Amino acid sequence: MTKITSIMIYVIGIYLIIIFIMFIFQRYLLYLPSKQKLDTSYYANTGLKKVELKTSDGLFLKSLFKKPSNNEQNTILVFHGNAGHIGHRVEKFRPFLEEGYGLLLVEYRGYGENSGKPTESGFYKDGQAALDFLSKQNISKPKTILYGESLGCGLATKFSTEDIFKATILEAPYTSIADVAMRQYWYLPAKWLVLDRYDILGIIKNIKSPLLVIHGEKDKVISIEFGKKVFNFAPKPKEAFYITNAGHNDLYEFNIYKKVISFLRQH
Repeated sequence: MTKITSIMIYVIGIYLIIIFIMFIFQRYLLYLPSKQKLDTSYYANTGLKKVELKTSDGLFLKSLFKKPSNNEQNTILVFHGNAGHIGHRVEKFRPFLEEGYGLLLVEYRGYGENSGKPTESGFYKDGQAALDFLSKQNISKPKTILYGESLGCGLATKFSTEDIFKATILEAPYTSIADVAMRQYWYLPAKWLVLDRYDILGIIKNIKSPLLVIHGEKDKVISIEFGKKVFNFAPKPKEAFYITNAGHNDLYEFNIYKKVISFLRQH
């Protein structure tokens, strides 16, 4: 065996080890939950109250909820992104509360105070638990707005293909987690290793609600190319706001709230 051959075998071995490690720990890279307790200081003076959502597999998910100001107003069901917890989203959605919208900030399994481990199949159970909860509050699906934030776009899209909702809003959507993984880990066969795929592009054509896509042109986490592709494959009615100077987490610093309200009033 030549020295060059030995080096090649060594390099290939190291590469395969890296692939194995990435495969085993991939959910630790995808899901970045805060385990911090949801203190009342996060939602004081908002009208939000802590509620429990019961999932089909027996978990109780502490989430935040406020009913709409009247029976004519709609309720926004939020599936948040992969990091932090729902307390970090309260200020972002406060203007909608002040407008009279109802709001349910779903907290996933494994996030905040909730038990369980984050997975795609588990998150779908969490989302269904949220819809069941709203039904028990006499809030119908045609009076519900699905709002997906980043990772949560996968959940919002899936549920929007199954029932008719008032509207579906996707903030910084992706085509699939496999595609995002390939972009970020280009040196690995990431597309074939991803367990939780959240394939939005494969189902977006089947959504049954008016769609709004929001994306920042300078998003370095999820490229706007993905958001535009999702929008292009979606059926009408649909609308998109591409914000020139916005990144991934600062969209609401560019008066997006007013644009979202305008969209909801039109539909």
